[in-house]
Amino acid sequence: MDAGDVEWLRSDEGRAASDEAASLLAELGELPAQRRLGKRYSRARARALVTLEAGRRSAAGKFADAGVLFCDRASAEQASGDIVAAHTARRFGGFDRIADLGCGIGGDTLALARHAQVEAVDHDRTRLAMLIANAAVRGAADRVDVSEGEIEQWKPDPAVQALWIDPGRRDDRGRRFDPEQWSPPLSTALRLATSVPAAGIKLAPGIDVDAIPAEGELEFISVNGRLVEAVLWLGSLVTESRRATVLPAGASLAGEPDGGVTEMAEPGHFFYDPDPGVGRASLIDVLATQLDARKLDERVAYLTAAERQATPFARRFRVLAWLPHSERRLYDQLRAMGAGRVEVMRRASPIDTNALERRLNEALGGSGDVMTVALTRLRGRQVSLVLERERD
Repeated sequence: MDAGDVEWLRSDEGRAASDEAASLLAELGELPAQRRLGKRYSRARARALVTLEAGRRSAAGKFADAGVLFCDRASAEQASGDIVAAHTARRFGGFDRIADLGCGIGGDTLALARHAQVEAVDHDRTRLAMLIANAAVRGAADRVDVSEGEIEQWKPDPAVQALWIDPGRRDDRGRRFDPEQWSPPLSTALRLATSVPAAGIKLAPGIDVDAIPAEGELEFISVNGRLVEAVLWLGSLVTESRRATVLPAGASLAGEPDGGVTEMAEPGHFFYDPDPGVGRASLIDVLATQLDARKLDERVAYLTAAERQATPFARRFRVLAWLPHSERRLYDQLRAMGAGRVEVMRRASPIDTNALERRLNEALGGSGDVMTVALTRLRGRQVSLVLERERD
């Protein structure tokens, strides 16, 4: 799909054709649908129709209005979804003009446009055409100014007060893990960020924290328990050293990275499995203080406590039993407690959880309660905990 295809897809004919393509994809699949469409439209337009509808399907989990947006599969996968983009954009409240460098199809741009005028910059003409179309869909065309160009060569307009930078982290071979291989490289993004009073740089969730300057704020964002994004905040947008944000709850845990101050203890009545963002932000000690909890092992992120505490930052379980790890003893314990099926999780255990879960479930037979097994270390010893999930 190219920019010309996007323009045609926005026309009355293109919109009607895309409705037809959506029905054909649901009925036939991509290749048969494309062949069928090729009988009525040119080969290029048939391919564009299928590409658009496949992209909308990929975007369905991210955007409430995915069925009317303009994207392909790759751009949908790389875009920030509504819930994350709305969260990060809120920090820019109070600015009049923001530049979004590496805007793509506009996931972040359109969220930023709710707060300020946005200058959207990208080198990809097709994705800029998609952004223009998406801004029109959302009624934000007058709040987005589009510029084609390389981010490395961008010069800030004096009116721009803040930057949002989303470096390209993929090429034709897949993900690029070295930040200096991103487009632009992280060092260039940091240089651009210093040209304005405030900036946010979107990062890979697995970023090496040693690559991050100490004066910034590093935020890790999870959605429904899955780590999806990291952001480096700079300038006047810095509020803490580290932050873990849990969406859709909208709760944030902030503070200094772990200092190893949490005491260790044997399992108490309750067991907490921290959200992955809390672990990546190195805020386990902060959460432990909030929960009046202890660690099982100094190098393991599981927590235990005597009292029940409601928290959006961890899954809570009631401890039913714990024992030194032995598959036979674990099976006997589960059988004695009436378990019919188990779900197995682990931290700091070498055991294949999928294989163990399969073996235990086959042996238990499925008739009885569903329990959770956690494999981990207790002061360096391998242990198994039998748990029951609790929800507030």
